[in-house]
Amino acid sequence: MSKNIKAIVFDFGGVIELYDGDGGRNEVATLLGMTKKEFMNEYFKHNHLSNVANMPWEDMINEVVSALTNNQAIKNQARAIIRDKAEKRTLNQELLSLIPLLKQQNFKIGMLSNSDKQLRQRINDYNLAQLFDVIAISGEIGHQKPHQEAFQILFDQLQVQSAEVIFIDDATKSLEKAKEIGYLPILFRSNEQLKIDLKKMDIVVD
Repeated sequence: MSKNIKAIVFDFGGVIELYDGDGGRNEVATLLGMTKKEFMNEYFKHNHLSNVANMPWEDMINEVVSALTNNQAIKNQARAIIRDKAEKRTLNQELLSLIPLLKQQNFKIGMLSNSDKQLRQRINDYNLAQLFDVIAISGEIGHQKPHQEAFQILFDQLQVQSAEVIFIDDATKSLEKAKEIGYLPILFRSNEQLKIDLKKMDIVVD
C-alpha cells in the first residue's frame, strides 16, 4: 500500500502536542453535571469560533460553558481547568523523531490542525516548522476538519490526491468524512499503536 501513499499528515493537538487527558473537556463536563457526550454536543456548536473565527480556545470554551450555565463560579472554575491543562502541554518527542525516518522514505509530511492563528507562533516557538512540507491551520485557511474544504486545501498545497494521503488524528469526529473525501485515516491513541497501524500499510518506522 505504501507505494500509493505520497504524504503523511498529522493533527497537532493530541498528536504532535500532548495534553493531560482531553485538555480538560471531560472535567468541565463533570463540573457541569453532564456526560462528556452531552458537553461535546454543545462544544461542536461553538468550536468554529476558535477554529475559523480565531477566538482563543479558552474563550471559546467559556462560550460553550456560558451556553450551559449562568453560574459565574462554575464558569470561573471551568476556565481555570482549561488554563491549567494548557500549561501542562508537552511535545510528543517520540513521534517527532519518526518524521525524519518518514522523509527518508520520500513521504511528504504535512500538518492539518483545527486551531486559531496563534498556533503558527507556537509552532515557530517549538522550532517545528522545518519538519513539515505544509502546515494548514483552520484559522488561517478559513475551513475546519472534518469538512472537505479544509482537506482539499491541504491536498492542493501538498500537490497530492486524496487517496495518496494518510491523515492521523486523535479525534474520531475529525476523521468521520475520510471515506467520503478519500484519504486513509489513522485514529491516534499512542505512539506504539501508530507504528502498528503504519506497519499495516507497509510503512516501517522502527
